[in-house]
Amino acid sequence: MATHTKAENTKALDMVTMHGEKIATLEANYAHAATKADISDMKTELEKLKADLTWRIVIAMGAMTAVFTFIVEQRLGSG
Repeated sequence: MATHTKAENTKALDMVTMHGEKIATLEANYAHAATKADISDMKTELEKLKADLTWRIVIAMGAMTAVFTFIVEQRLGSG
């Protein structure tokens, strides 16, 4: 049976403690990770937002076109 010095035992214990702390930190951070259900919910919400924003853009473009047309007609009609 191999005998270890006190320094070797202390070094080994320090390594185990350090690794244990790293594992504890990783496990604590893992609790904040998103699940597949979270990602699926987020995709659904993004699709709804995308559809809503698309309609807002279409309406805004229509309004801008109407204003531009009105201005052009006013300028050409009075000139």
